[in-house]
Amino acid sequence: MKPVKYSVKQTTKIDLGTKIIYKYPTPTKLFDVAHMVLNGRHPKRENSYILEHGCMFAMYITKGEGTVYAGDQTFSVSVDDVVIVPTNNKFAVEGKKEYVTFDLPAYYPEQSEEILL
Repeated sequence: MKPVKYSVKQTTKIDLGTKIIYKYPTPTKLFDVAHMVLNGRHPKRENSYILEHGCMFAMYITKGEGTVYAGDQTFSVSVDDVVIVPTNNKFAVEGKKEYVTFDLPAYYPEQSEEILL
């Protein structure tokens, strides 16, 4: 594989209402990268969470502040914080913030489900 550069113009924009995802193309299925813009809570319902079955991810907060619910933990986050969410842990995010995620291996929709508690 050769080095490659991608610009924001090459991202796929996914609008989930309170969260907008700018998913960068990647030349491998070993990982992927996305820029998230959050204004509220995702998933929207207070008792709902996302459960990733096929990947773990790290989120790096680039702007703003808020809360990350991961597994049984609650983290207050702000600029330059990193939260790592291992595979098969529920998570939700809330606040007004931007962050970058690095998924290992690359994210695909079939590995993820929304759960209610």
